[in-house]
Amino acid sequence: MFTIISKVISIFLIMAVGFFLYRKGIFPASATKYFVDLLLLVTTPCMILSSITSREFDSSMAFSTIQVLVLTCVFFAVATLTGWILFRTVFRKAPKKDLGVYIFTFASVNNGFMGFPVTQAIFGGDIFYFMILHNIILSFYLYGPGPLILNINHSGAKFNLKTVIRKSANPSIIMSIVGLVMLVCGWHLPDMIFDTVSTIGDVTVPLSMLVVGMQLGDTDIEHIVRNKTLVLMSLLKMLLLPLIIFLAVNWLPIADTVKVCLIFGAAFPAAVVTSAVAVIENKNAILAAECIAVTTLISIVTIPVIAMLISAFYGL
Repeated sequence: MFTIISKVISIFLIMAVGFFLYRKGIFPASATKYFVDLLLLVTTPCMILSSITSREFDSSMAFSTIQVLVLTCVFFAVATLTGWILFRTVFRKAPKKDLGVYIFTFASVNNGFMGFPVTQAIFGGDIFYFMILHNIILSFYLYGPGPLILNINHSGAKFNLKTVIRKSANPSIIMSIVGLVMLVCGWHLPDMIFDTVSTIGDVTVPLSMLVVGMQLGDTDIEHIVRNKTLVLMSLLKMLLLPLIIFLAVNWLPIADTVKVCLIFGAAFPAAVVTSAVAVIENKNAILAAECIAVTTLISIVTIPVIAMLISAFYGL
């Protein structure tokens, strides 16, 4: 337990450093874009490839892989349904035009940009591998059902498989698929290449936390918290969704590592991409961005707590 606590505190202290550096002007606003590009295009794909190819594939892992992929699909269906129920009951007075944005941000999770480094730092091993699978399904969810959810009160949105595949083909997903093929085939990188890729991937955890801190430093929290619906929705997302997933999967006859992945996957804030998809669909992208900011801010408290509870409950 102490190991988990120290790891959690460590990575969130790095986030605080990023926040401080941004607020003090040591990192200019323009730096965030370059750091994000470095993360998404270089360090995260390297972390994914080195993690997957360092493992050995067997029948047990094959079975768990299928379980994670199938249950993650169920995860997003449950999260979307929960969001819809909440905004038809608790938030029924919220503007109907924003219903899709609220549901979409409620159901999405930042299990890649934030989830990868946090999971790797806290749990590592099998759970990080499963989180990579979780992220593959997330990508298809964001660009497949995502636009349809945003247009829940309007017509016009259509499912387009080519668009889903094209939008989902980012370096992390491509490297995840490459890594999975290598894992199944039993292929490994040459030692020199593996060491290089692994060393670059090790940069991901500190760099990503610095970037999240910088992004929070650029947020007008005072303005956002005046939106009571947004704040309450964010709190429910960060607290209720992990609880629902825990109640749904804890009794299932699956490995504890699979359960932890699904529960911990629900603990992350709204996915950053939701704002971009809202722009494409001409929806309230500003509201989506505010949801991302508030849930990310709340996650500073909730993620450490949930990580420690999961660790204690499953004896990790």
